[in-house]
Amino acid sequence: MKQEWNDTEEESVTGGLHTVSYVADEQGEQELLSGSVWQPVNVVNRQAWVEIEQHIAASKERIAQGRVSCLHYYMVANQMDTGLLAQYTGQARCLVRLHLIPFIFRRLGPKTLDKYAKVFLVSSEDLAQGLLKEPVYKQLSSL
Repeated sequence: MKQEWNDTEEESVTGGLHTVSYVADEQGEQELLSGSVWQPVNVVNRQAWVEIEQHIAASKERIAQGRVSCLHYYMVANQMDTGLLAQYTGQARCLVRLHLIPFIFRRLGPKTLDKYAKVFLVSSEDLAQGLLKEPVYKQLSSL
């Protein structure tokens, strides 16, 4: 059973990466087919990206209101939580939570800002100034 695949649809979800799927032929043998034949995957991926963009917009709003530091934006945009960011930066989770508070974040030293800057591929000056750069996945896709 050969199945047709719409390449333009795959490109929109996977960013141009080619995928393969296993499909049963007439004899019941599995064969590889270029592209994804399971359409719900594409639908779910699109819905997830819409959800992520909504979380990013909400984070930007909270930063503008002065409720959280720019660290919150970078965590949300890179789909991290405090535990994961704590692991990447080698700090305790409670410290990362404290750094989400703007008052405390503004007092961070250069070493701590460098740890965050390395994870989010931004400069420590950008973090200190509260600049919101593109998430890592968008930076890497534009290379």
